[in-house]
Amino acid sequence: METHQLEQLIKKYNAGECTPEEKQWLEQWYLSFEWSKMEDLPDSVLAEFRAAAWNQLQQHTNEKAAIQMQPLHRKKNSRRWWYYSAAASVALIGFLLLYNPGKKPVSIPPTAIAQTQEDIRPGTSKASLVLGDGSVIALDAAAVSQIEEGDGTTINKQHGKIIYNNTSGNSTKVVYNTLNIPRGAEYELVLPDGSKVWLNAASYLRFPTRFVEKERTVYLSGEAYFEIAKNTTQPFKVITRENMEVEVTGTHFNVMAYDDEAFIKTTLTEGKVNIRNGKSTTPLIPMQQAALEKSSGQIDVKKVDIDKEIAWKNGRIEFSDDKLPYIMRQLSRWYNVDVSFEGSIPQVGYNGSIPRKANLSEVMEILKIAGVQYRLDDRTVIITGG
Repeated sequence: METHQLEQLIKKYNAGECTPEEKQWLEQWYLSFEWSKMEDLPDSVLAEFRAAAWNQLQQHTNEKAAIQMQPLHRKKNSRRWWYYSAAASVALIGFLLLYNPGKKPVSIPPTAIAQTQEDIRPGTSKASLVLGDGSVIALDAAAVSQIEEGDGTTINKQHGKIIYNNTSGNSTKVVYNTLNIPRGAEYELVLPDGSKVWLNAASYLRFPTRFVEKERTVYLSGEAYFEIAKNTTQPFKVITRENMEVEVTGTHFNVMAYDDEAFIKTTLTEGKVNIRNGKSTTPLIPMQQAALEKSSGQIDVKKVDIDKEIAWKNGRIEFSDDKLPYIMRQLSRWYNVDVSFEGSIPQVGYNGSIPRKANLSEVMEILKIAGVQYRLDDRTVIITGG
C-alpha cells in the first residue's frame, strides 16, 4: 500500500468510516510494524514518537474497554490480541500524524520521554564461546572475525552468527566447544556439517568441532531451532539433560528444554524425527509436538500451531491460551528481568502476538489492557493481580 493510501485509511479510521475489512487490515499492519526499521529517524525523535504513541494508547484504553477488551475468552483458532489492537492503532495514527520530515518534531511531555529512555530493551545478539582448552571468548565483544581452534578448525564470526569450517583433513581428534547464550540474547550457529542452529535466550549448545563419530551428537539446554544438513549415513542427535534424545537424518525442528519448565517439547516443522526416552521411541511427523513430562517421563504427542511454537525464531513473542507464569518466564529470559508474584496468580489464558523488538513496557502495557496489574522495581517485574 502506498503512503498516501495509508494516510487516507488512517483518516477514515479516525472518522469512524472504515469498513470492518479496512479496520482489521490497519490493525494487523500496526501489530507487524517494526519501529527499529525507521532508520531515517534520529533515535531521540523516534523515542519521542514512541512515547507519544503509548500515551495515546493509554488515553484511549478506558473509553474502548467496554467494546475492545473482552478477549480473554478467545474464539477457537484465534491467536491475536484483537482486544487491544484497535487501541494500539491509535498509537500508530498518532505516530503517522506527528511524523513530517523537515518540520520541527512536536514537543512531548518530559515524563513520557523519561519513561521511554528508562525502558527495558529487548534482547540482542550476544553469546560466549568456550573453546576446547577452556578459554572463553565473548563473541559480542571480540574484535577478530576469525577464531582458530587447537585442532585446526576455523570459526568465522559474523554479526550474530558463527560458522565452523574444518579444514584439518582426516584427523580423528574430537574437540568440543560450547556456545552459551545469556538471558536477554540470541545467537546463530552453523555447525561443521552445514547444519544451522538458532539459540534462544538462556540456552547453551555443546558440540564437536567435527563430526567423526557414527552419529552427529550435540547437547542442548534451553531452546534451539535446528535445520539439519541431510546425511542418511550419519544421523544427527540432540540430547537434553533429562536424557531425551531427538534423532534425525535431515530435517527442521524446535526443541525447548529449559530447566524451569515442566515439559521438554520437540516440535517438527519438516521431515521426520524420532524421540527417545529410555527404551521407548516416539516418531513425529510435521506439525506434531512431543511433550515429555519431566516428573513422570510420559510423552504426549499432539498437533500444534507451528507458527506459534517457533515464533521466537521468527522475531515474535506469541501466546495462545497460555497462563501468565509461562508467559512471564519467557519474558524474563528475553528481557533479562526477574519476575515475582504477589497474591494469587491469575488462572485465565492469554493470547497475543508482538514483535520481539518491542520494549518491555510495550508488552506489559498490552498485558495490562488484558487485566494484568504489575509494577517494575529496577529489573524485577512484580505481578500484583489480574
